[in-house]
Amino acid sequence: MASFTGITAVANATNDMATFKQAMKDVAAHPEWLSSRQVERQRWNPYSMEGGSTCAISGENFAIVASDTRMTQNDINILTRDAEKIHVLNDSIILTTSGFYGDVLQLKKVLQSRLHKYRFDYRADMSVDLCAELLSRNLYYRRFFPYYTGAILAGIDENGKGAVFSYDPIGCIERLTYSASGAAEPMIIPFLDCQIGHVTLAEGYERPQLTLERAISLMKDSFRGAAEREISTGDKIHLVIAETGKPVVQKFLPLRED
Repeated sequence: MASFTGITAVANATNDMATFKQAMKDVAAHPEWLSSRQVERQRWNPYSMEGGSTCAISGENFAIVASDTRMTQNDINILTRDAEKIHVLNDSIILTTSGFYGDVLQLKKVLQSRLHKYRFDYRADMSVDLCAELLSRNLYYRRFFPYYTGAILAGIDENGKGAVFSYDPIGCIERLTYSASGAAEPMIIPFLDCQIGHVTLAEGYERPQLTLERAISLMKDSFRGAAEREISTGDKIHLVIAETGKPVVQKFLPLRED
């Protein structure tokens, strides 16, 4: 009986050792710090998304830019109801941005300093066409650690016509009749595609000319519609109007606050 107990103990010890060796091999082949759970825990994201939406429309002799004034955190916590997302750089250049607000402020400071240097060197204000190229280059220089913004540049070009330039975060530039960025972009763009681009408008329907009054009305409708469905868009509409030969006009219009 004693000999049988000794044999069982030796067998158990052998099995335990084999289990231990297998566990060591598994740990060596697949260490815990390489697991997806650990990688996710150690990941650090320098950006945050403060929500909000921006839009710009250009016409024959005007450009209008609008944004909401709400800044949120995690789409629920409202940080402020008076965030500045439109920046008037001079009488013919307007910058509007959405995204990470720290990068928004830094991008604004970079452009303001470049415009100030241009004004000092050439004794004249930079045109919106030159500023559009300048912004594209500055975004591309930061392509490996980009500004986390959806930038839109608008204004009056050298020929007195309205201009809207749309960008991605690394500086790809495109001149458009209208553009939008931010949280409500997927709702605003289809609306403008129908009303301005006539992309989805059925045959036989009237296609009215894009006047300043109609563009302002469409801008109001697009933001009011977006505020009904998009939680981080709201509070007020900041509307900026640039016309050929006239000073820039800024207005604030009410938007839903809940």
